[in-house]
Amino acid sequence: MSRHGNPWSFSDRLKRNYKRRSLKKLTFFLTVDNVVKNAKSRLAASAKSSEALNISEPDVMNLKSTQIGTDTLCHVRKLYSEAKYDEAEKALFEFIEAGAKSADTYCLLADIQHALVRPDHEARALEQALAAGASAFLDNPEKIWLRLGVIRASQGDHVAAVAAYKQSLRIKPDQFAALYGLAQEYLTLHDLDAAYLCIKDLKSHFPHEARTHLLAGHIHKALGSTAQAQKCYYRALAYEPELGEALYNLVEMDPPGPDNPLAASAAKIASHNHLPAPDRINAGFALARIFDQSGRYAEAFEQTRRANNLARNTLKTRGVSYVPELAERRIARAITEYPVSSFHTTLDPLPIEFTPVFVFGLPRSGTTLIEQIITSHKDVQTVGERSFARQCELRFRKTRLEAGRTGPVDPSDKTDAELLAAAREQYIEDIFACGMDGSWIVDKLPANYQIAGFLRAIFPNARLVHSMRDPRATCFSLYWSNFHTHEPWYHNLMHIAHYYRQYSQLMKYWQRVIPGPYIEVDYEDLVHNPQEQITGLLHRIGLPFDSACLTFYDYKRPILTASHAQVRRPIYTGAIDHWRHYAEWLGPVRDLQAK
Repeated sequence: MSRHGNPWSFSDRLKRNYKRRSLKKLTFFLTVDNVVKNAKSRLAASAKSSEALNISEPDVMNLKSTQIGTDTLCHVRKLYSEAKYDEAEKALFEFIEAGAKSADTYCLLADIQHALVRPDHEARALEQALAAGASAFLDNPEKIWLRLGVIRASQGDHVAAVAAYKQSLRIKPDQFAALYGLAQEYLTLHDLDAAYLCIKDLKSHFPHEARTHLLAGHIHKALGSTAQAQKCYYRALAYEPELGEALYNLVEMDPPGPDNPLAASAAKIASHNHLPAPDRINAGFALARIFDQSGRYAEAFEQTRRANNLARNTLKTRGVSYVPELAERRIARAITEYPVSSFHTTLDPLPIEFTPVFVFGLPRSGTTLIEQIITSHKDVQTVGERSFARQCELRFRKTRLEAGRTGPVDPSDKTDAELLAAAREQYIEDIFACGMDGSWIVDKLPANYQIAGFLRAIFPNARLVHSMRDPRATCFSLYWSNFHTHEPWYHNLMHIAHYYRQYSQLMKYWQRVIPGPYIEVDYEDLVHNPQEQITGLLHRIGLPFDSACLTFYDYKRPILTASHAQVRRPIYTGAIDHWRHYAEWLGPVRDLQAK
């Protein structure tokens, strides 16, 4: 039964089949100790850095030269210590190819790859070290699993990160860094129950750690318990006064005046060059909100600019940068892969009542608000902000290439049709395994705008809902928001404007070639005339009117996006023109054309 009491409308045979496959999949996940509830999320780059977890980065192994035992490895270590990483890598590869495949050798390789900022290669070397077996290094294998978890988390491979953290804890229980990392990953995967259990363990074993209370604050914030969240954040600051993340969350929920002690703390942390970058970035964004609240817009923008520059530089040191040419190629590929002919033939209809509603658009364009409105309907459920569809699209493209299929997607081709049908079935299984049992499911992920053609190809009946907002307001909000752990283009106004133009080009293309139901929602119209716009939105989706959608702010559910506060109160118009206070400093963003 759905949460509203409506039965899942599978035929008995199909229901048994889907349930059997889902249970089989669930059994697999249980065998790896309940990694996650079948989440396959690959978000934009994560901030679970070694610095945040207080892990010494290349020194986790602490290889002892006396254990290396060969002149070659001593030479490689010398090259490594002299920062001659390319030479060290070449010499070590030659040694490995000669048969020296010990754990110590792979650990050294991992250190070199770390120095070269190649996280994929570093992770592979760590996995090879674990597989190599007996070595003195394996006296502390939990550190290797912990380091592997940090890398996978930073790459957005949250399933692999969870598995690594859990393995580390299995070897050595009650490690703060591994438990903290695991709780963060569960929060990222929207598994609040699992995150809560981790935080409960953290409170039991590490009650005096500031980050224990920081994560507890995040849980309460997601649930809308503002007072409880504030208590947790204050407690975190009591243990670690320079913890910028706790400070930012306090200020964001209730911006104080410039004479408040929090303002002085933010100014001190933001200007302290010897503090970790994440603390300074959070403090800078906090200070911006304090100045904004007081109408000191020039000072607020200067703090925002500094925080974004620091965030961009921090990502660069991890090898993460915005490359405009790559963004352009991604858009061109989407257009090439899904010409109008891709929609002339459709897959056979599903023999079940299942209608997904995909909500997408740029971040900060109103997607969370639209999701909240639709999900308040008695017949609708939401999977939250998951990457199920994107993972299915990645698998489809990979298997299609392996099958020798290139060029435009053609559902009239037998191979493409079979691969699309398999992707659709995988998506439904992912939804089913999450406990979704209704016939109307909302899937909200802003970045899904890139794969709208794929979504229409696998679900001809899906409702594609595109949230549109004034580009200047959207792009300013991206720059203004504290997204320092997200995409690198958020932190430079020129890059934001360039990215917006690529997005706009693709959305105009989808609007022209994708058959309906394709629904565009204007954020400004929605805010100015909510009753009429909400009623019309439900009608276009094909849902009967439900007055609960008008009071969407009363519907209680965990919200982990930056819009958590806005969707818990009636619609207001204050945010529409906020960007205008900063127009004189927005440069290329100010020049973007309206929708």
